[in-house]
Amino acid sequence: MMSIIFSFMGLIMMNFMLNWEIRFWYMMLMSFFSLKFLNLEIWGNVFMCNLYCDNMSGILINLTFWISGLMLLASNYSVKVMNNKEVSFSFVVILLCMLVIMYFVSANLMYFYIFFEISLIPTLMLIIGWGYQPERLQAGMYMMLYTISASLPLLVSLLMLGYLYKSFNMLLIGYLNCVSLLYNVNVFWFLGIMMAFLVKLPMFSVHLWLPKAHVEAPIAGSMILAGVLLKLGGYGILRLLMVFFLNDTFVSKILMVLSLWGGIITMVICVGQSDIKSLIAYSSVGHMGIMLAGVLSKFMWGWEGGMLMMVSHGFCSSGLFCLANLIYEKFKSRSLYLYGGMLNMNSIMCLWWFLFCIGNMGAPPSINLISEIMLFCSMFMYSNMYLIIIILSVFLGGLYNLIMFISTQHGGLMNYMNSNCINNSSEYLLLFLHFYPMLFFIMNIGYLNKFFLF
Repeated sequence: MMSIIFSFMGLIMMNFMLNWEIRFWYMMLMSFFSLKFLNLEIWGNVFMCNLYCDNMSGILINLTFWISGLMLLASNYSVKVMNNKEVSFSFVVILLCMLVIMYFVSANLMYFYIFFEISLIPTLMLIIGWGYQPERLQAGMYMMLYTISASLPLLVSLLMLGYLYKSFNMLLIGYLNCVSLLYNVNVFWFLGIMMAFLVKLPMFSVHLWLPKAHVEAPIAGSMILAGVLLKLGGYGILRLLMVFFLNDTFVSKILMVLSLWGGIITMVICVGQSDIKSLIAYSSVGHMGIMLAGVLSKFMWGWEGGMLMMVSHGFCSSGLFCLANLIYEKFKSRSLYLYGGMLNMNSIMCLWWFLFCIGNMGAPPSINLISEIMLFCSMFMYSNMYLIIIILSVFLGGLYNLIMFISTQHGGLMNYMNSNCINNSSEYLLLFLHFYPMLFFIMNIGYLNKFFLF
């Protein structure tokens, strides 16, 4: 772990001396080196007392390295070829990757909070510095206001918990809870801890910053938002529920109903969307709503399915944003009404659109299917009434993905489209590196059994 941190510091200091390809291959190689974190023992490893890595944080560290490397590959045209401040861009990407990894390995509550908040700064720099539209300032303001306004109650709640347990070390507090079983927290304390993570997830009703940020962000910003930064909220919920045994059942029921209802509403919104990036962003809200409901059900299948949903959504949603960006770079438009007939123009890209659309709707053989089955089973075990919501989710998820695929691939060609829409090999490599882990992780699905055994 320490070798990774020191190598990151060296990469940041030597960033101006390295070319674009070396930075990309460094990130991809680090993702392979971080695979050793996936084979940790049940109790995990402790580094320097305040850093801790187990199977749950290990797979998210691997996801962070992988998506960060693909961010550089996806931005090859918009940043490197266009000579759009590539040194500053790679510095921001590497810094953001390091801050997110430090968040995942923090065992101290204060470090946990600090890295959770400070990761906003590079994200804001990506949106404002390399965004496409003038509204990117408003999108950045939305994101900062939503996140910071919910983070102050989290800070107060964590300080109160540290005072209660006389320690800020999450490992020690977890062991104390196993002995003393201090379950009791009131409603406001529970909401104070959870609200910042619900905004980051985001849960429906506090999600308005996400579609705005996705639409105005560059491709790298959309990839890191969908692939990694939304997982900060899910990881925070899982980690703190595991450490503190927060058990406010009444509030959990309300949050479950709100997240499931919000998932249905956002899926209906997806059906009527004309902006392709906005459609993919709203689908993220729907997926994370189902994930939150499964986690709050407190069943083991719900927790394991929620963890797998975060990983599968990270690859699938990031790949969909890459596909949307490839169309935008060629047609300079995000409107579904202006696409059509691309099957006749580029049949290979039609195959990639088909694979990512069926992955997004949870069809086999992607790991999205396993995660949705586990989440739906945990919700049905929690209450039989959720069967109606499960059926609606499956139907609407298939509907908006089918609409997105048909709108882009079928129909007549627009007059302004020409044969210049042929893709190069780096774009095919980008899509393959998104789809490969989403497909072949299903061969090692037993890895999930090691997440929450302790």
